[in-house]
Amino acid sequence: MEELDRQLSADEKAAVAAKVWTLVNALPQRDLIEESDARQWISRVVELHGEQAIWHAIRLNGFGGSEIGVLVRNQHGVRADHMASAHDIVLGKLMRKVPDETNEHMTRGHENEDRHASMFYRKYGAHRDLPAFETLKAAQGSLPWMRYSPDEVAQLPSRMLAATRPMAAERAMSRWLIDYKAPSRVEDDSEIHFQYGCQLAQGAILCEEQGVELHGLMLSQFDWANWRLKDDVVEVSAELKQLVRNAGNWAWDCVMHKVVPPYVRTPVLADSEGFVAKHVELAERMANVSALAKAADDRAKELRAELILGLDGRKLDGHKIVLPGAGALTANLKIDAEKIQADLTPEQVAKVVKKDGYDEKRMAAHLKSLGVDLKQFKADKIDSDKLAEHADEFGIDLDAYMAEQHVFRIDKPLKEEMERYVDTHFPLVALPQADPESPAADEFAEEPMAEAPRG
Repeated sequence: MEELDRQLSADEKAAVAAKVWTLVNALPQRDLIEESDARQWISRVVELHGEQAIWHAIRLNGFGGSEIGVLVRNQHGVRADHMASAHDIVLGKLMRKVPDETNEHMTRGHENEDRHASMFYRKYGAHRDLPAFETLKAAQGSLPWMRYSPDEVAQLPSRMLAATRPMAAERAMSRWLIDYKAPSRVEDDSEIHFQYGCQLAQGAILCEEQGVELHGLMLSQFDWANWRLKDDVVEVSAELKQLVRNAGNWAWDCVMHKVVPPYVRTPVLADSEGFVAKHVELAERMANVSALAKAADDRAKELRAELILGLDGRKLDGHKIVLPGAGALTANLKIDAEKIQADLTPEQVAKVVKKDGYDEKRMAAHLKSLGVDLKQFKADKIDSDKLAEHADEFGIDLDAYMAEQHVFRIDKPLKEEMERYVDTHFPLVALPQADPESPAADEFAEEPMAEAPRG
Protein backbone atom coordinates (compact mmCIF):
# COMPACT_ATOMS: atom_id res chain seq x y z
CA MET A 1 0.00 0.00 0.00
CA GLU A 2 2.97 2.35 0.40
CA GLU A 3 3.33 2.40 -3.40
CA LEU A 4 -0.40 3.01 -3.84
CA ASP A 5 -0.34 5.84 -1.31
CA ARG A 6 2.73 7.53 -2.78
CA GLN A 7 2.07 11.03 -4.06
CA LEU A 8 2.75 11.37 -7.79
CA SER A 9 4.64 14.25 -9.28
CA ALA A 10 2.95 16.48 -11.85
CA ASP A 11 4.73 14.66 -14.70
CA GLU A 12 3.72 11.26 -13.32
CA LYS A 13 0.10 12.37 -13.01
CA ALA A 14 0.16 13.58 -16.60
CA ALA A 15 1.55 10.22 -17.76
CA VAL A 16 -1.13 8.30 -15.84
CA ALA A 17 -3.85 10.58 -17.20
CA ALA A 18 -2.62 9.97 -20.75
CA LYS A 19 -2.86 6.18 -20.25
CA VAL A 20 -6.35 6.56 -18.79
CA TRP A 21 -7.46 8.68 -21.75
CA THR A 22 -6.25 5.94 -24.12
CA LEU A 23 -8.34 3.35 -22.26
CA VAL A 24 -11.38 5.62 -22.09
CA ASN A 25 -11.27 6.46 -25.81
CA ALA A 26 -11.36 2.73 -26.59
CA LEU A 27 -14.49 2.04 -24.52
CA PRO A 28 -17.48 0.64 -26.45
CA GLN A 29 -19.69 3.22 -24.71
CA ARG A 30 -17.30 6.11 -25.47
CA ASP A 31 -19.75 7.89 -27.79
CA LEU A 32 -22.29 7.97 -24.97
CA ILE A 33 -19.91 9.60 -22.48
CA GLU A 34 -19.96 13.39 -22.32
CA GLU A 35 -16.55 14.98 -22.83
CA SER A 36 -16.97 17.10 -19.70
CA ASP A 37 -17.80 13.97 -17.64
CA ALA A 38 -14.74 12.14 -18.97
CA ARG A 39 -12.44 15.09 -18.28
CA GLN A 40 -13.74 15.59 -14.75
CA TRP A 41 -13.68 11.83 -13.98
CA ILE A 42 -10.07 11.40 -15.12
CA SER A 43 -8.84 14.48 -13.29
CA ARG A 44 -10.55 13.46 -10.05
CA VAL A 45 -9.63 9.76 -10.15
CA VAL A 46 -5.95 10.43 -10.95
CA GLU A 47 -5.86 12.89 -8.06
CA LEU A 48 -7.58 10.48 -5.65
CA HIS A 49 -6.07 7.15 -6.71
CA GLY A 50 -2.81 7.88 -8.51
CA GLU A 51 -1.65 4.96 -10.66
CA GLN A 52 -4.70 2.98 -9.58
CA ALA A 53 -6.67 5.24 -11.90
CA ILE A 54 -5.53 2.95 -14.74
CA TRP A 55 -7.14 -0.03 -13.00
CA HIS A 56 -10.35 1.96 -12.45
CA ALA A 57 -10.40 2.91 -16.14
CA ILE A 58 -10.08 -0.75 -17.15
CA ARG A 59 -13.11 -1.55 -14.97
CA LEU A 60 -15.25 0.84 -17.05
CA ASN A 61 -15.22 -1.79 -19.82
CA GLY A 62 -17.71 -4.14 -18.14
CA PHE A 63 -18.89 -5.58 -14.84
CA GLY A 64 -16.63 -7.49 -12.45
CA GLY A 65 -17.46 -10.11 -9.87
CA SER A 66 -17.80 -7.57 -7.05
CA GLU A 67 -20.55 -5.77 -9.01
CA ILE A 68 -22.58 -8.63 -10.45
CA GLY A 69 -24.40 -9.62 -7.24
CA VAL A 70 -25.63 -6.04 -6.86
CA LEU A 71 -26.98 -6.13 -10.42
CA VAL A 72 -28.74 -9.47 -9.89
CA ARG A 73 -30.52 -8.23 -6.80
CA ASN A 74 -31.44 -4.82 -8.22
CA GLN A 75 -32.75 -6.31 -11.46
CA HIS A 76 -35.26 -8.22 -9.33
CA GLY A 77 -36.20 -5.20 -7.24
CA VAL A 78 -34.17 -6.13 -4.16
CA ARG A 79 -31.77 -3.71 -2.47
CA ALA A 80 -28.15 -4.84 -2.34
CA ASP A 81 -25.76 -4.91 0.62
CA HIS A 82 -23.63 -1.95 1.74
CA MET A 83 -25.83 0.61 -0.05
CA ALA A 84 -24.50 -0.50 -3.45
CA SER A 85 -26.83 -0.12 -6.44
CA ALA A 86 -27.16 -0.72 -10.16
CA HIS A 87 -27.96 3.01 -10.40
CA ASP A 88 -24.47 4.00 -9.19
CA ILE A 89 -22.73 1.23 -11.13
CA VAL A 90 -24.25 2.34 -14.45
CA LEU A 91 -23.50 5.98 -13.63
CA GLY A 92 -19.90 4.92 -13.04
CA LYS A 93 -19.63 3.18 -16.43
CA LEU A 94 -20.85 6.41 -18.06
CA MET A 95 -18.16 8.31 -16.08
CA ARG A 96 -20.76 10.38 -14.26
CA LYS A 97 -19.69 9.00 -10.87
CA VAL A 98 -16.11 8.59 -9.66
CA PRO A 99 -15.04 5.48 -7.69
CA ASP A 100 -15.25 5.77 -3.93
CA GLU A 101 -12.13 6.86 -2.09
CA THR A 102 -10.10 4.05 -0.57
CA ASN A 103 -11.43 3.29 2.91
CA GLU A 104 -10.34 1.04 5.76
CA HIS A 105 -12.35 -1.91 4.40
CA MET A 106 -10.65 -1.74 0.99
CA THR A 107 -7.25 -1.28 2.62
CA ARG A 108 -7.81 -4.23 4.94
CA GLY A 109 -8.70 -6.51 2.03
CA HIS A 110 -5.73 -5.40 -0.07
CA GLU A 111 -3.11 -5.58 2.67
CA ASN A 112 -4.40 -8.91 4.01
CA GLU A 113 -4.49 -10.71 0.67
CA ASP A 114 -0.90 -12.03 0.66
CA ARG A 115 -1.15 -13.17 4.30
CA HIS A 116 -4.57 -14.68 3.58
CA ALA A 117 -3.19 -16.67 0.65
CA SER A 118 -0.23 -17.85 2.71
CA MET A 119 -2.51 -19.06 5.52
CA PHE A 120 -4.76 -20.80 2.98
CA TYR A 121 -1.82 -22.62 1.37
CA ARG A 122 -0.58 -23.82 4.76
CA LYS A 123 -4.03 -24.91 5.89
CA TYR A 124 -4.67 -27.16 2.91
CA GLY A 125 -1.19 -27.88 1.59
CA ALA A 126 -2.28 -25.95 -1.51
CA HIS A 127 -0.49 -23.91 -4.14
CA ARG A 128 -1.50 -21.50 -6.90
CA ASP A 129 -2.28 -23.05 -10.28
CA LEU A 130 -0.45 -20.31 -12.14
CA PRO A 131 -1.41 -21.27 -15.74
CA ALA A 132 -5.11 -21.46 -14.81
CA PHE A 133 -4.85 -18.26 -12.76
CA GLU A 134 -3.28 -16.32 -15.65
CA THR A 135 -5.84 -17.71 -18.10
CA LEU A 136 -8.74 -16.56 -15.93
CA LYS A 137 -7.07 -13.22 -15.22
CA ALA A 138 -6.85 -12.46 -18.95
CA ALA A 139 -10.21 -14.03 -19.87
CA GLN A 140 -12.56 -12.20 -22.20
CA GLY A 141 -16.09 -13.51 -21.75
CA SER A 142 -18.41 -14.37 -24.59
CA LEU A 143 -20.68 -11.67 -23.16
CA PRO A 144 -19.08 -8.27 -23.85
CA TRP A 145 -19.47 -6.97 -20.31
CA MET A 146 -18.16 -9.96 -18.35
CA ARG A 147 -14.91 -9.31 -16.48
CA TYR A 148 -13.24 -11.16 -13.60
CA SER A 149 -10.20 -10.48 -11.45
CA PRO A 150 -9.49 -13.75 -9.63
CA ASP A 151 -8.18 -13.84 -6.09
CA GLU A 152 -7.03 -17.44 -6.40
CA VAL A 153 -7.07 -20.53 -8.56
CA ALA A 154 -5.46 -23.21 -6.39
CA GLN A 155 -4.51 -26.85 -6.49
CA LEU A 156 -5.63 -28.58 -3.27
CA PRO A 157 -4.91 -32.14 -2.18
CA SER A 158 -8.10 -34.06 -2.98
CA ARG A 159 -7.97 -35.97 0.31
CA MET A 160 -8.47 -32.68 2.22
CA LEU A 161 -11.91 -32.25 0.62
CA ALA A 162 -13.04 -35.85 0.20
CA ALA A 163 -16.06 -35.24 2.43
CA THR A 164 -17.51 -32.66 0.06
CA ARG A 165 -16.04 -33.96 -3.19
CA PRO A 166 -15.92 -37.80 -3.05
CA MET A 167 -15.15 -38.02 -6.78
CA ALA A 168 -12.04 -35.91 -6.26
CA ALA A 169 -10.34 -38.92 -4.66
CA GLU A 170 -9.72 -40.19 -8.19
CA ARG A 171 -7.00 -37.55 -8.57
CA ALA A 172 -4.23 -36.44 -6.23
CA MET A 173 -4.92 -32.72 -6.62
CA SER A 174 -8.08 -30.74 -7.39
CA ARG A 175 -8.42 -27.30 -8.96
CA TRP A 176 -10.51 -24.78 -7.00
CA LEU A 177 -11.56 -21.20 -7.63
CA ILE A 178 -11.16 -19.30 -4.36
CA ASP A 179 -12.51 -15.91 -3.41
CA TYR A 180 -10.68 -14.23 -0.51
CA LYS A 181 -12.61 -11.85 1.75
CA ALA A 182 -11.56 -9.87 4.82
CA PRO A 183 -14.84 -8.53 6.27
CA SER A 184 -14.94 -6.50 9.46
CA ARG A 185 -16.93 -9.34 11.03
CA VAL A 186 -17.20 -13.00 10.06
CA GLU A 187 -20.49 -14.69 10.90
CA ASP A 188 -19.83 -18.18 12.27
CA ASP A 189 -22.60 -20.03 10.46
CA SER A 190 -22.99 -22.15 7.35
CA GLU A 191 -24.44 -19.45 5.10
CA ILE A 192 -22.75 -16.85 2.94
CA HIS A 193 -24.12 -13.68 1.39
CA PHE A 194 -25.93 -14.17 -1.89
CA GLN A 195 -23.71 -11.61 -3.61
CA TYR A 196 -20.58 -13.67 -2.83
CA GLY A 197 -22.23 -16.62 -4.55
CA CYS A 198 -22.92 -14.46 -7.63
CA GLN A 199 -19.28 -13.40 -7.76
CA LEU A 200 -18.04 -16.99 -7.78
CA ALA A 201 -20.73 -17.95 -10.30
CA GLN A 202 -19.34 -15.36 -12.71
CA GLY A 203 -15.84 -16.76 -12.23
CA ALA A 204 -17.16 -20.27 -12.89
CA ILE A 205 -18.80 -19.12 -16.15
CA LEU A 206 -15.53 -17.66 -17.40
CA CYS A 207 -13.60 -20.78 -16.41
CA GLU A 208 -16.04 -22.91 -18.42
CA GLU A 209 -15.66 -20.65 -21.45
CA GLN A 210 -11.87 -20.73 -21.22
CA GLY A 211 -11.71 -24.50 -20.80
CA VAL A 212 -10.41 -24.28 -17.21
CA GLU A 213 -11.85 -27.30 -15.43
CA LEU A 214 -12.86 -26.62 -11.85
CA HIS A 215 -13.49 -29.22 -9.17
CA GLY A 216 -14.98 -26.76 -6.70
CA LEU A 217 -15.59 -23.17 -5.62
CA MET A 218 -14.81 -21.79 -2.19
CA LEU A 219 -15.26 -18.58 -0.24
CA SER A 220 -12.42 -18.06 2.25
CA GLN A 221 -13.04 -15.37 4.88
CA PHE A 222 -10.19 -14.11 7.05
CA ASP A 223 -11.54 -14.00 10.60
CA TRP A 224 -8.87 -11.72 12.03
CA ALA A 225 -10.48 -11.56 15.50
CA ASN A 226 -9.95 -15.32 15.97
CA TRP A 227 -6.94 -15.51 13.62
CA ARG A 228 -8.39 -18.24 11.43
CA LEU A 229 -9.89 -18.80 8.03
CA LYS A 230 -13.58 -19.62 7.68
CA ASP A 231 -13.85 -21.55 4.41
CA ASP A 232 -17.17 -22.39 2.77
CA VAL A 233 -17.67 -24.61 -0.25
CA VAL A 234 -20.01 -22.83 -2.65
CA GLU A 235 -22.43 -24.76 -4.84
CA VAL A 236 -23.30 -22.75 -7.94
CA SER A 237 -26.39 -23.85 -9.84
CA ALA A 238 -27.17 -23.40 -13.53
CA GLU A 239 -30.04 -21.14 -12.45
CA LEU A 240 -27.67 -18.82 -10.56
CA LYS A 241 -25.35 -18.63 -13.56
CA GLN A 242 -28.29 -17.65 -15.74
CA LEU A 243 -29.31 -14.97 -13.23
CA VAL A 244 -25.77 -13.59 -13.50
CA ARG A 245 -25.92 -13.53 -17.31
CA ASN A 246 -29.36 -11.93 -17.35
CA ALA A 247 -28.44 -9.21 -14.86
CA GLY A 248 -25.22 -8.32 -16.65
CA ASN A 249 -27.01 -8.16 -20.01
CA TRP A 250 -29.72 -5.96 -18.52
CA ALA A 251 -27.29 -3.51 -16.90
CA TRP A 252 -24.96 -3.38 -19.93
CA ASP A 253 -27.97 -2.62 -22.11
CA CYS A 254 -28.67 0.28 -19.74
CA VAL A 255 -25.10 1.52 -20.21
CA MET A 256 -25.20 1.19 -24.01
CA HIS A 257 -28.51 3.06 -24.19
CA LYS A 258 -27.47 5.67 -21.63
CA VAL A 259 -30.35 4.69 -19.36
CA VAL A 260 -29.62 4.89 -15.63
CA PRO A 261 -31.82 2.48 -13.63
CA PRO A 262 -33.56 4.04 -10.63
CA TYR A 263 -32.57 3.26 -7.09
CA VAL A 264 -34.42 0.32 -5.60
CA ARG A 265 -36.55 1.75 -2.84
CA THR A 266 -37.81 -0.17 0.17
CA PRO A 267 -41.51 -0.67 -0.61
CA VAL A 268 -44.11 1.13 1.49
CA LEU A 269 -46.71 -0.93 3.31
CA ALA A 270 -49.82 -0.09 1.31
CA ASP A 271 -52.33 -2.40 3.00
CA SER A 272 -52.24 -1.92 6.76
CA GLU A 273 -55.58 -3.71 7.18
CA GLY A 274 -54.21 -6.74 5.36
CA PHE A 275 -51.14 -6.69 7.61
CA VAL A 276 -53.33 -6.64 10.70
CA ALA A 277 -55.44 -9.53 9.42
CA LYS A 278 -52.36 -11.67 8.74
CA HIS A 279 -50.40 -10.87 11.88
CA VAL A 280 -52.87 -10.12 14.66
CA GLU A 281 -52.38 -13.51 16.36
CA LEU A 282 -48.60 -13.21 16.16
CA ALA A 283 -48.72 -9.67 17.57
CA GLU A 284 -50.97 -10.78 20.44
CA ARG A 285 -48.59 -13.60 21.42
CA MET A 286 -45.59 -11.29 21.17
CA ALA A 287 -47.31 -8.65 23.33
CA ASN A 288 -48.25 -11.25 25.98
CA VAL A 289 -44.71 -12.64 26.15
CA SER A 290 -43.18 -9.14 26.21
CA ALA A 291 -45.49 -8.05 29.02
CA LEU A 292 -44.75 -11.25 30.94
CA ALA A 293 -41.01 -10.74 30.45
CA LYS A 294 -41.22 -7.14 31.72
CA ALA A 295 -43.24 -8.10 34.78
CA ALA A 296 -40.98 -11.07 35.52
CA ASP A 297 -37.84 -8.97 35.11
CA ASP A 298 -39.15 -6.31 37.50
CA ARG A 299 -40.03 -8.93 40.10
CA ALA A 300 -36.67 -10.68 39.63
CA LYS A 301 -34.85 -7.41 40.38
CA GLU A 302 -36.86 -6.97 43.59
CA LEU A 303 -36.19 -10.55 44.72
CA ARG A 304 -32.51 -10.28 43.81
CA ALA A 305 -32.23 -7.16 45.97
CA GLU A 306 -33.72 -9.09 48.90
CA LEU A 307 -31.28 -11.96 48.33
CA ILE A 308 -28.28 -9.60 48.35
CA LEU A 309 -29.58 -7.95 51.52
CA GLY A 310 -29.37 -11.38 53.14
CA LEU A 311 -25.58 -11.15 52.97
CA ASP A 312 -25.76 -8.43 55.66
CA GLY A 313 -23.07 -6.42 53.89
CA ARG A 314 -20.52 -9.26 54.00
CA LYS A 315 -18.24 -10.07 51.06
CA LEU A 316 -18.14 -13.38 49.24
CA ASP A 317 -14.39 -13.00 48.70
CA GLY A 318 -14.28 -15.41 45.76
CA HIS A 319 -16.60 -18.01 47.29
CA LYS A 320 -19.67 -19.43 45.55
CA ILE A 321 -22.92 -19.98 47.40
CA VAL A 322 -24.98 -22.82 45.92
CA LEU A 323 -28.73 -22.55 46.45
CA PRO A 324 -30.24 -25.98 45.60
CA GLY A 325 -32.99 -25.92 43.03
CA ALA A 326 -32.29 -22.29 42.15
CA GLY A 327 -28.70 -21.55 41.18
CA ALA A 328 -25.46 -20.14 42.52
CA LEU A 329 -24.48 -16.71 43.86
CA THR A 330 -20.99 -15.42 43.05
CA ALA A 331 -19.36 -12.01 42.83
CA ASN A 332 -16.99 -10.31 40.43
CA LEU A 333 -14.50 -7.84 41.82
CA LYS A 334 -14.93 -4.30 40.54
CA ILE A 335 -12.16 -1.75 41.00
CA ASP A 336 -12.88 1.99 40.93
CA ALA A 337 -10.00 2.83 38.61
CA GLU A 338 -10.98 6.51 38.31
CA LYS A 339 -10.91 6.99 42.08
CA ILE A 340 -7.51 5.28 42.28
CA GLN A 341 -6.12 7.52 39.52
CA ALA A 342 -7.47 10.57 41.36
CA ASP A 343 -6.31 9.64 44.88
CA LEU A 344 -2.90 8.01 44.33
CA THR A 345 0.29 9.54 43.05
CA PRO A 346 1.53 8.59 39.55
CA GLU A 347 4.32 6.57 41.16
CA GLN A 348 1.82 4.63 43.27
CA VAL A 349 -0.47 4.02 40.29
CA ALA A 350 2.48 2.67 38.30
CA LYS A 351 2.96 -0.03 40.96
CA VAL A 352 -0.58 -1.39 40.60
CA VAL A 353 -1.26 -1.02 36.87
CA LYS A 354 -1.37 -4.22 34.84
CA LYS A 355 1.67 -4.65 32.61
CA ASP A 356 0.55 -6.45 29.48
CA GLY A 357 2.99 -5.02 26.95
CA TYR A 358 0.34 -3.51 24.63
CA ASP A 359 -0.29 0.11 23.68
CA GLU A 360 -4.01 0.12 24.44
CA LYS A 361 -4.70 3.48 22.78
CA ARG A 362 -3.18 2.35 19.51
CA MET A 363 -5.04 -0.96 19.68
CA ALA A 364 -8.32 0.84 20.36
CA ALA A 365 -7.74 3.23 17.44
CA HIS A 366 -7.03 0.31 15.09
CA LEU A 367 -10.12 -1.63 16.21
CA LYS A 368 -12.28 1.48 15.80
CA SER A 369 -10.99 1.90 12.25
CA LEU A 370 -12.24 -1.64 11.56
CA GLY A 371 -15.68 -0.81 12.92
CA VAL A 372 -15.32 -3.01 16.02
CA ASP A 373 -17.38 -2.27 19.15
CA LEU A 374 -14.83 -1.71 21.93
CA LYS A 375 -17.26 -2.39 24.78
CA GLN A 376 -16.62 -6.13 24.57
CA PHE A 377 -12.94 -5.53 25.42
CA LYS A 378 -13.53 -3.15 28.31
CA ALA A 379 -11.55 -4.14 31.43
CA ASP A 380 -10.05 -2.67 34.60
CA LYS A 381 -6.48 -1.52 34.24
CA ILE A 382 -5.72 -1.90 37.92
CA ASP A 383 -4.38 -5.22 39.20
CA SER A 384 -6.47 -6.07 42.27
CA ASP A 385 -3.77 -8.31 43.77
CA LYS A 386 -1.16 -5.58 43.48
CA LEU A 387 -3.55 -3.05 44.95
CA ALA A 388 -4.19 -5.29 47.96
CA GLU A 389 -0.44 -5.88 48.32
CA HIS A 390 0.34 -2.16 48.45
CA ALA A 391 -2.74 -0.94 50.34
CA ASP A 392 -0.99 -0.65 53.71
CA GLU A 393 2.05 0.98 52.09
CA PHE A 394 -0.19 3.58 50.44
CA GLY A 395 -2.22 4.07 53.62
CA ILE A 396 -5.56 3.52 51.87
CA ASP A 397 -8.77 1.77 52.84
CA LEU A 398 -8.91 -1.08 50.30
CA ASP A 399 -12.69 -1.47 50.53
CA ALA A 400 -13.10 2.15 49.44
CA TYR A 401 -11.65 1.27 46.03
CA MET A 402 -12.92 -2.26 45.49
CA ALA A 403 -16.48 -3.54 45.41
CA GLU A 404 -18.17 -6.83 44.61
CA GLN A 405 -20.67 -7.11 41.78
CA HIS A 406 -22.98 -10.00 42.56
CA VAL A 407 -23.91 -12.51 39.89
CA PHE A 408 -26.71 -15.07 40.18
CA ARG A 409 -26.50 -17.97 37.74
CA ILE A 410 -29.70 -19.97 37.32
CA ASP A 411 -29.55 -23.76 37.34
CA LYS A 412 -29.79 -25.24 33.84
CA PRO A 413 -32.76 -27.58 34.69
CA LEU A 414 -34.72 -24.57 35.92
CA LYS A 415 -33.92 -22.62 32.74
CA GLU A 416 -35.09 -25.53 30.63
CA GLU A 417 -38.29 -25.84 32.69
CA MET A 418 -39.13 -22.17 32.12
CA GLU A 419 -38.35 -22.51 28.39
CA ARG A 420 -40.81 -25.42 28.21
CA TYR A 421 -43.39 -23.30 30.02
CA VAL A 422 -43.05 -20.54 27.41
CA ASP A 423 -43.14 -23.06 24.55
CA THR A 424 -46.31 -24.62 25.98
CA HIS A 425 -48.23 -21.42 26.72
CA PHE A 426 -46.83 -19.16 24.00
CA PRO A 427 -45.94 -21.40 21.03
CA LEU A 428 -44.63 -19.92 17.83
CA VAL A 429 -47.11 -19.64 14.99
CA ALA A 430 -46.20 -20.14 11.35
CA LEU A 431 -45.68 -16.83 9.58
CA PRO A 432 -47.97 -16.09 6.64
CA GLN A 433 -46.45 -17.01 3.29
CA ALA A 434 -44.74 -14.10 1.54
CA ASP A 435 -46.27 -12.77 -1.63
CA PRO A 436 -44.37 -14.52 -4.46
CA GLU A 437 -44.52 -11.28 -6.45
CA SER A 438 -42.91 -9.31 -3.63
CA PRO A 439 -39.55 -7.73 -4.56
CA ALA A 440 -38.16 -8.91 -1.23
CA ALA A 441 -38.01 -12.52 -2.42
CA ASP A 442 -35.94 -14.68 -0.11
CA GLU A 443 -33.87 -16.17 -2.93
CA PHE A 444 -31.96 -12.90 -3.19
CA ALA A 445 -31.43 -12.42 0.56
CA GLU A 446 -28.88 -15.10 1.35
CA GLU A 447 -27.79 -18.27 -0.37
CA PRO A 448 -27.15 -21.22 1.98
CA MET A 449 -23.86 -22.92 1.23
CA ALA A 450 -22.25 -26.06 2.64
CA GLU A 451 -19.35 -25.34 4.95
CA ALA A 452 -15.95 -26.58 3.82
CA PRO A 453 -14.06 -29.13 5.93
CA ARG A 454 -11.53 -27.65 8.27
CA GLY A 455 -7.93 -28.32 7.35
